[in-house]
Amino acid sequence: MAEWTTSQSDSSFSHQPHCTDVRGSQHCSCESGFRLSGKDVRQCRDVDECELFQTGRLARLCAYSCVNTPGSYRCACPSGYNLQEDSRACEDVNECTSNQHNCTREEICINIHGGFHCVRPECPKSRLNASYIKTSQFKCERNPCLVENKLCANAAYSITFHYLTLTSNLRTPRTLFRMTSSRFTGDTMRFSIVGGNGQNHFSIQRSDRQTGELVLVQPIQGPATLEVEMEMTELSGKTVLTKHISKVIIFVSRYNF
Repeated sequence: MAEWTTSQSDSSFSHQPHCTDVRGSQHCSCESGFRLSGKDVRQCRDVDECELFQTGRLARLCAYSCVNTPGSYRCACPSGYNLQEDSRACEDVNECTSNQHNCTREEICINIHGGFHCVRPECPKSRLNASYIKTSQFKCERNPCLVENKLCANAAYSITFHYLTLTSNLRTPRTLFRMTSSRFTGDTMRFSIVGGNGQNHFSIQRSDRQTGELVLVQPIQGPATLEVEMEMTELSGKTVLTKHISKVIIFVSRYNF
């Protein structure tokens, strides 16, 4: 949401006009950014560009905050952003790459719009009688199952973690994430949402035989953190060959830029 501030009580927001006599008639003018005001006493008063923007009489001036100044204005950005070279738009500061974060060595810094999050993906302790071991920063794999343990065999073989950052109230529909299989030995691939919060914001669609897409179908008002568990199941007839789960964690900024 854009903001604006002004301080018309400051004497620098008004001054005497420049007046000349032309054939017995007085003509007065003001410097750029000021306009004549008053009937009896001519005075130049500042044009509040921020107020004009706020009321919709001028085109959008600033991405976030407009500060009125004598004869002009300046734009400002919220914490976590820098003003771009055009002096209007705001650009996210990447605290992770610029080392402006406080994440520990055990945590991973995830840059988001206007800030950062420190995350530490953890494997589930137990899932359908299956146990998992971490094989990389963002991946857990199932330990071998006992032959007679059908619940374990039916659990996902791998669980991967994916972190996305979105601006507030993105237009929809919008594809956010794709899940695919590079090795496909069965005859059917099934994709579904099996967990998480805010599931009404998302749907699953197929882009090809081996790829499922997570689609944002309802805008999300930030700030918010949503999580979606997307499952990919490979089948041969009605027999499940393998399952994989992608945990998609979505950080939504409070701003739309």
